[in-house]
Amino acid sequence: MNSATLSPGSGVLADWAVRGGLLVASWGLRRATRRTDRDRQLSRLEARAAAEAALAERDALIRRAGTFPF
Repeated sequence: MNSATLSPGSGVLADWAVRGGLLVASWGLRRATRRTDRDRQLSRLEARAAAEAALAERDALIRRAGTFPF
């Protein structure tokens, strides 16, 4: 099953959502570093890596799908 979006506008919205989530994750990493909570920092690093991987996968799917004739 292909998870590429059919509407180009929804891709932009999803991009904003993921990038916003990455901003929140980076803020959390800075906060965890200040608090020196190693477990929390590691979990946030994993979450950020997962979000970046998902964004890269979504971008690759959109590139492979090409443009839709609307």
